[in-house]
Amino acid sequence: DLHGAALDNQIRKNRFRWLREYVTEAGMKRAAELGWPNTYTLTKSLAESLMAKHGAGLPIAVVRPSIVETSVEEPFVGWNEGINTSASLSYLLGTSFRQLPTNEKKRLDIIPVDSVCRGMTLIGAAIVERRHDPLYQLATSVTNPCDMRRSIELTSLAHRKHYRAQEGLEYWLRLRLDAIPVSKERYNRMSAPAQKAIVKSIQRIMSPLPLKKTPLVRAERNLEKVEKLIKLFEPFILLNEQDFSADNVERLSYALAEEDKAAFGYNTRSIDWWDYWINIHIPALRKWTYPLIEGRPLEARPARSLQPPATVPENGEVVKTGTNGATWRYSCTARPDTLAWP
Repeated sequence: DLHGAALDNQIRKNRFRWLREYVTEAGMKRAAELGWPNTYTLTKSLAESLMAKHGAGLPIAVVRPSIVETSVEEPFVGWNEGINTSASLSYLLGTSFRQLPTNEKKRLDIIPVDSVCRGMTLIGAAIVERRHDPLYQLATSVTNPCDMRRSIELTSLAHRKHYRAQEGLEYWLRLRLDAIPVSKERYNRMSAPAQKAIVKSIQRIMSPLPLKKTPLVRAERNLEKVEKLIKLFEPFILLNEQDFSADNVERLSYALAEEDKAAFGYNTRSIDWWDYWINIHIPALRKWTYPLIEGRPLEARPARSLQPPATVPENGEVVKTGTNGATWRYSCTARPDTLAWP
């Protein structure tokens, strides 16, 4: 029995859990009343409304990236961090869960994080020069679309590639089970909701038995988590069909000088989704994100040097920056007393 500090701690945890669930439910209800699928989209709308109302004449722009995912090139191929948007769903499709309720023709609008960085760099430069548009969308659903059916297929292929290299019965079975897009009706009839109903029926049958632990409790809890996850993502994979144009940021990229396009150009049209999904994105999630979902430690990332290589221009002039932000120029052949401050 709990008593003293342990009891107080448990009461505090329960109070916090109740408050979190209450506020979440109230926020979701308010968002639905205003036509938004969740509090995330509601708060983004509120922020944009405040900017539109109070930001007139200010050098600002609204930037709307779509689903930001694994990098293609920078800072290295396959950079990812934290449990991002698609990680939970892609992880789920690599388990025994195989039927995802979705509109298979809906375009899944994802964009690599380094493309977002390039776009925001261009937008920042445009704002500095006061030649910016009020709104920019960083997206791929128009320039390089990938629909839900293709996304699910590529996710399954990436998981299959990983399982083929593993040994054991579990991986042998998973190798032969591919995820498929299904209707909401089939999902309710044959997937998590139906399985949870079966588990509850078994628990009711066995409830009169004098068992120390209620059977299948963990299975029921896992199925509830699946249902909550699917419900959370339904507005984005099943219910809504929107395409987002990135014309404004592409115009900024086209205006770059040729020598600057390699470093700062925004180009999502050339992304090969097959290669990205199978060889970059899912392997990166498996390395950097899936361990977080499973509660495992991440493997250590190699240390990277942030010091640029020392170069000497042809004119012999070197530019250095001090820790206080001061910069100075000096000639490699000059004496210390001839340093020239800008």
